[in-house]
Amino acid sequence: MKIMIIDDERLAMDLFEHEIREVPGVEILGKFSNPAKALDFLREVKVDLAVLDIQMPGMNGIELGKRMIEVQPGLMLFYITGFDFETYIKDVAGLRAIAYLLKPYRKGEVVYAMESAKRLCEKKRVFAKTFGHFDLFVNGEPIMFRSEKAKELLAILIDREGGTVNSEQIISILWEDRPNDEGTQNLCSKICRTLKKELKQNGVEDLLISARGVHRINAELLECDLYQYLKGDMTYNYLGEYMMNYSWGEYRMAALDKIKG
Repeated sequence: MKIMIIDDERLAMDLFEHEIREVPGVEILGKFSNPAKALDFLREVKVDLAVLDIQMPGMNGIELGKRMIEVQPGLMLFYITGFDFETYIKDVAGLRAIAYLLKPYRKGEVVYAMESAKRLCEKKRVFAKTFGHFDLFVNGEPIMFRSEKAKELLAILIDREGGTVNSEQIISILWEDRPNDEGTQNLCSKICRTLKKELKQNGVEDLLISARGVHRINAELLECDLYQYLKGDMTYNYLGEYMMNYSWGEYRMAALDKIKG
């Protein structure tokens, strides 16, 4: 697990590094006292976990965490603070931080938290980005779909929030100018198989559930900016663009505009 540490107190970073030495498989890629420099580093280097202090001059850890997630959507966050943590619980929960500790902490607490983070890191983490252009990220890396139609089918299923879509509905969207005949039905079956194959190649084939020409996404296996936004979580800021790859995204965009006000 590759991590970075951000704290305006150098001694605090050194102490944290010392405490986690006995956790195998953890590599510290960088330590930063300047949040802006940490963000620049993240734009260039793939990181699994960021350990952040909350109170820092220039940019606090909550704001930095939001920006970090925008740069690397699969990034895990681990917060440490010497201040009253009750003030920040809601913000940290909104960022889905995997752990938080209050200074001064015991060595055993740090080791336990890091071992838990490592186990999470070893699992496939899936993130669907729908605001702006659509992409699916696995462990922070976008899937480079060979078939654009398969990618669009996945986008349709994610838009349905786990609801089912049958072959007739798929054909009406993917091939709207063609009749629902044997030819398009065969194309639909081929695209469904292609999508399943591409997901399997990336280790996330369980996302797609299909039976007798009916398909849906297992929404519990992924994180999605749309889903979080609809729950009232404003971590992912909707800026008036949704599924820009596809014209059918305009229908959802109208509803999102009403929420945004």
